[in-house]
Amino acid sequence: MANQDSTEKIVPLGVVFITVGLIVVVVAAAILFIRPTLPAPSAAVRTPRAVVTVVVTPVPSATAVTADTSTEITLPAGFISLADAPRSSLANRPRRIVIPSIAVDAPVVEVGMTPIDSGSETLYQWLVPADYEAGWHNTSAPLGEPGNTVLNGHHNIFGEVFGRLVDLEVGSEIVVYDAESPHNYTVAEIEILPERDQPLAVRQENAAWIQPTDDERLTLVTCWPHTDNSHRLIVVAYPTNSN
Repeated sequence: MANQDSTEKIVPLGVVFITVGLIVVVVAAAILFIRPTLPAPSAAVRTPRAVVTVVVTPVPSATAVTADTSTEITLPAGFISLADAPRSSLANRPRRIVIPSIAVDAPVVEVGMTPIDSGSETLYQWLVPADYEAGWHNTSAPLGEPGNTVLNGHHNIFGEVFGRLVDLEVGSEIVVYDAESPHNYTVAEIEILPERDQPLAVRQENAAWIQPTDDERLTLVTCWPHTDNSHRLIVVAYPTNSN
């Protein structure tokens, strides 16, 4: 009886092993059968992706713009010579310009002229600061004195200090500071003048806006339009308390 009992216990254990083996085979076969139906990894690569388009507006090079944004003139008779020009040691030379309506707040630095040989005559070209700065023509009047105080600046490079000058309106406020105090001006005239490829007579007429005057005024000079430098933009302002 003891041997019979042992045999009866061994038989069910063998059946268990056989059953487990069958299950493993079935599972393996199922995996192999199902796997080819899964999405191929390359499907994700073919999924459309967002495309960002960047539009780049060409900006003229600094060298090209500098030549066109400077004011080229023939030195007029009676014009203050460079040797006699006001120097930066003057306490009342311009040092900062603020134009609230177009969000300008910039330093003002002294700039001079450079001679240009043009055949039989010598022309003079005003230098323009290569930064977010306005340039004070160092032959023009200091602040608070009779005469024409002239400031220039770039409009489409080097920080575009005068980039929005064209948006000024008659009556706009301009404040220019010297070493000690502010000087308030009110815009009275805005002129856009053809300059590029114009006869010398026309360019000299344009340059008359930056020549000395008997009255006290502020003149701002830049170019126009933003994508080109074919015109001069001139803004003339007078002391706010003047009659």
